[in-house]
Amino acid sequence: MDNNLPHYSRQKLLGEGGMGKVYLAQDNQLQRQVAIKELTCQRQGGKVNHALQEARLLARVNHANIIQIYNVHDEGDHISLVMEYFHSKTLTQFQQEHYCTLIQKLNLLQQLAAGLAAAHKNNIIHCDLKPSNILVNEQGQLKITDFGIALIANNDSQSTAHNEQLNTPDGVQYGSLLYMSPEQLQKNTLDYRSDIFSLGIVAYQLMVGSHPFAVGHNGGSATDIASRISASTPEHAKNLMLNAPVALTDLLMEMLIKPVEQRTLTASAIENRLQHISTALLQAQINEQATLPLSAALTSANTYPDNTAPYSQAIEATQLLQHTEVVQVNQATYHANYSEQGVQSPDKKKAVLFSLRSKIVASIVFLSVMSLLFFGFYHKKDVTAKQIVILKPILVNSPLMAKMQQDLVISAVEDALRQAVINSKNMYLISQREVGAISKEYPDNLKKIKQAVGASDIISTTLECDNNRCKVSFSRLVANDNSRDSLSVKSEKNWLAPIDKFNALFSTSQTQFAALFAEHAEINQLALVQRPIDEADYREYITLYSQIKGHGNYSDESLTQLEALLKRSPYLYAGYSLYRDTALDLYLDSKDKKHFQQLELLLQNSPPEYRYSVFAAIDRFWLASDMGDETEAKLQFIEAKKRGADELTLLGLEAFVFFNAGQYQAAVDSYSKAFKLRPSTNLLYNIAFSYWRMGDLEKTEASLKLIFEITPDDYSTKQLQASVWLRQGQLELAIEAYELIVFHTNNAKDMTNLSLAYGLNKQYNKSLEFAQKALEKKPKHPFNLVNLADIEKVLGYQELAKSHYQQVVSILIEKNDVKYLTSLAQAYAHLNQGDLAISALNKAQGLAPENGEVSYASALVYSLLKEKISATHHVKVALKNNVGVVWFNLPWFDSLCEELQFQTLMMEYNNASRCLISFNTTITDSSKR
Repeated sequence: MDNNLPHYSRQKLLGEGGMGKVYLAQDNQLQRQVAIKELTCQRQGGKVNHALQEARLLARVNHANIIQIYNVHDEGDHISLVMEYFHSKTLTQFQQEHYCTLIQKLNLLQQLAAGLAAAHKNNIIHCDLKPSNILVNEQGQLKITDFGIALIANNDSQSTAHNEQLNTPDGVQYGSLLYMSPEQLQKNTLDYRSDIFSLGIVAYQLMVGSHPFAVGHNGGSATDIASRISASTPEHAKNLMLNAPVALTDLLMEMLIKPVEQRTLTASAIENRLQHISTALLQAQINEQATLPLSAALTSANTYPDNTAPYSQAIEATQLLQHTEVVQVNQATYHANYSEQGVQSPDKKKAVLFSLRSKIVASIVFLSVMSLLFFGFYHKKDVTAKQIVILKPILVNSPLMAKMQQDLVISAVEDALRQAVINSKNMYLISQREVGAISKEYPDNLKKIKQAVGASDIISTTLECDNNRCKVSFSRLVANDNSRDSLSVKSEKNWLAPIDKFNALFSTSQTQFAALFAEHAEINQLALVQRPIDEADYREYITLYSQIKGHGNYSDESLTQLEALLKRSPYLYAGYSLYRDTALDLYLDSKDKKHFQQLELLLQNSPPEYRYSVFAAIDRFWLASDMGDETEAKLQFIEAKKRGADELTLLGLEAFVFFNAGQYQAAVDSYSKAFKLRPSTNLLYNIAFSYWRMGDLEKTEASLKLIFEITPDDYSTKQLQASVWLRQGQLELAIEAYELIVFHTNNAKDMTNLSLAYGLNKQYNKSLEFAQKALEKKPKHPFNLVNLADIEKVLGYQELAKSHYQQVVSILIEKNDVKYLTSLAQAYAHLNQGDLAISALNKAQGLAPENGEVSYASALVYSLLKEKISATHHVKVALKNNVGVVWFNLPWFDSLCEELQFQTLMMEYNNASRCLISFNTTITDSSKR
């Protein structure tokens, strides 16, 4: 109970300021909550106190957008206003805590104009209109408060007289310098037009995101801004809101006209114009459709004639196709591509010659079905999940910004967008590796990117910065259902962002990203709630992100810095995936598992919110996979599924488990399902790669052909095609392809393959040259070692060859992958360790019983062990499994020419001269002796 207000019980302090305090109280008579404003009495020469003035003014106005006065208590020096209690936040707080669409902002301004119009209708001028005097509740209802310094606009004499009251004897001017009109700052006569100018500042700040008269990263002091209000013209809103209606940007600028005689807008007129703008925007949203011109529609219809069956029918009719994708998570993509480096080992190069007729018929059938499957995607409807590409932000016209600052701003915006997608339900982020590979070959070709990666949405960003702020523009480009090659701008967002605080830049970027998907209610709400991060820590994270992701500069030192950062700021969730990626890259370089052990400790000590999230389960999946713990990887796959991982991610994890275990058919099944969700050239490449690992060169080439139709310059596709030619024994094609590839990439794997092609073509010196170059680049890679050892043995460098074979054994002795086991078996055989060679072969055959590489390795091992009958049997199996006959021209098979069955096989596969050459060479050698 309050002694001065006997019918009210104060409950808590709501706020206080220069003119008094505001309490939440209970009206005990009417049983309702009220707000009580208690002010210090300011009676000066009989003039009416501001509090009483406010009460008398508000009593004349009854409007839904103005806080109502219920009662006034004037007790000596204690003046209290009993007002409507409006459970709300200031407009500033509301903006910070809520994302508002353009329509919602227009609605807020419309309510503000309506309340102001009601006051002006009663000849009341607010004189202190600013965001802190504007209240908004959770439902978006707005009310104006604090008419404490308002004046009655009956006539000029009254206005002038009250103007004097706005200044105290000590020179303090009531009101906010940031929101005053020029005439109020200059202490001139005021009328309703002063409120219009203040409304203009509030509206501009709400719509554009910055004060119209602020300059620099902190806007300047209040005095500086007041000076610019009086003397400067703000930048036109159309330059900062590129996608906003002209009617809106023009209206904002009309409210900010300086000469009061030219400021003719009324609050009622503003309310009406805002209503028209809102109605037009809403109607545009309702009518918005992906409508094409008739010519474009006809072109689209004729692109895929009647042989294009519905997507689902194509799948059902072609279960044998089994499309595959290298796992979409960045690490997995690298794993699968990296594993391909083993297929080019000299003992594993095999090519097959099918009958021409059966090959042509099978290829036509396969290509037809593949085409239906791939292109059917572009006619599929009602796909709810979005496949998002985040393009690297582009900086334009920013000469004043330092290079390091440019990198940090770009990284902050890019990371914000990527994290928003990752943390949104029904959104899938297409990996940077995949997008980067396409962008490298086809820079600035967004249609090609969209077509190649199977994107539904592409987000592009441009930044134009000075030393203090950036003009940021987001564009959302969407695939057009009516034409698989067309793109259209679905939505855009443009705003000014200060760059002194990267935390703010991160959060604002995520808010603006959400605005691009007005129809998507769950942006950035999947699992992790963002916790406040210290600005210095976030800046350090962005610096590391820029170094690692932006420039590829990772090291043990960067990993140590990341670890220390995450210990200080454990809620910096994005840092865990960055740590995981960096640890993987370091492991691939050094093969040192200490990086994974550090990651394990880091995950164990992460906050519960992250430790039990789907993201941590995925981290642990890759950790287990990289450490070779298949059992733990499967458990983490199950855990990720329980925690809500999306279907596309789960299929990728599942396929990787199968692929890593050598269960290629099972991997193919999982990749096929992933392809249904996101057809892409990356998926097609891994379809081809899986068939390659299965020894099906026909389907491998058919898949590659489809990729070449989309991205004819793709490096990985050219590389795999060259490998197919090498295995088939088409040496001229293989050598020509690899020479071009090596010239452009200087990659160790390609050098090894080129060395193999030269060796099979009996260009031994060139073969040795590139084998040595490959080993210099990757000195511990087993396939480089075994290739060099083979060519050394052919050239008679027996001791060198023996040393390199022994290194191969030491590296591969504990491996359990087909490609490693076949190389291990060959190394053992060359070292005359027959039992160990056969043991390794048996393991490989158990993993892939019909694999051409295994058959070839078996033939080689048994030939070296002088078991000619077994060797010839495996030669026959290898040739049936598409191993090129040219591979049996190597000297390891010379002794088999004594076998009639081997001679017959050579003649059957158009290689009759093989044993003739060997026989003549033997005679020549004998005569020399």
